[in-house]
Amino acid sequence: MDIVTSAGEDLERVVRQELSAAGFTVEPSLMSADGGLGIWHDPARGVVIAWGASAEQLVKYATIRAAVQLALRTVLTDAGHQVRQDADGMELIVTS
Repeated sequence: MDIVTSAGEDLERVVRQELSAAGFTVEPSLMSADGGLGIWHDPARGVVIAWGASAEQLVKYATIRAAVQLALRTVLTDAGHQVRQDADGMELIVTS
C-alpha cells in the first residue's frame, strides 16, 4: 500500500467518524441510501461525500440539499478540513 492511498483511506475514516459523531447517517458502502451519506476515497479528487436522495428529490428539495451540504461543510471545516463542492454541485470533496 502506498503512502497516498493510506493517507486517503485514513482521511476517509476520520471524515466518517466526524460525520457520524455529528449525527449524520453514514452508510457502510459507497452507495448512499435515502437520507444517508455515501463516503469514499477517490485518489484523483479526495474524500467524496454524496447525500443519498433520488434524482426527483434532489430537484424537488434543492433547499434541503443546500442545507445538508452547508451542515456537512460546517462540521468538516470546524474540524479543520478543507472542503469544496464538485463542479455539478452534487458532492462535497474533502482534500485534507
